[in-house]
Amino acid sequence: MRRGRGSLSRQEILEAALGIIQEEGPGKLSMRRIAARLSCSVASPYAHFENQGEIIRILIERGEKELTAELKKARDGSSDVYEQLRAIATTYWSFARDHRALHQLMFNVGTENDYRGVFTSLPTSYRVFLETIRRGIQTGAIRHPRQEYRAIARTMWGWMFGLIILDMTGMLRAPRSGEDPIEEGIALFESMLGKTR
Repeated sequence: MRRGRGSLSRQEILEAALGIIQEEGPGKLSMRRIAARLSCSVASPYAHFENQGEIIRILIERGEKELTAELKKARDGSSDVYEQLRAIATTYWSFARDHRALHQLMFNVGTENDYRGVFTSLPTSYRVFLETIRRGIQTGAIRHPRQEYRAIARTMWGWMFGLIILDMTGMLRAPRSGEDPIEEGIALFESMLGKTR
């Protein structure tokens, strides 16, 4: 039986959209597929959302909020900046693996609704990295001049994002026993940033 638009909620539509993204990939999302999943007319979701782009923007915002909360929780588990950076990297890696399709949607570069199209300022998830490194420099734990904190944050974020893309595309070879790509990278960053043993 076909549902009327009055029987739908915004939350149901968002959950249906996320389900499509998770099961079929971000490229398969359409208002037609959402309607089919909810057994309603194609016009029904438009009673709640202006277009598909609005749904995508909300899903990206929710993904960013969840990622940021997880990163802050991980960081706040220690007062040592190097332990914080390790926790942030591990949490970001886990988030991308646990929410593959959502992560792809969030960082789908070059489309109208890409990450930069949704956020006009720095994403809050990136700021967690940035603030942690800045505090590390201020306390002297990271032995670099203060003006380098942005470059360090960009480099670490780029490494993390690149590692995730390599993993998602199958280009990251399965690590041998005892190898961990996150631990390897963090160990190198610790050495470069001046961690004392």
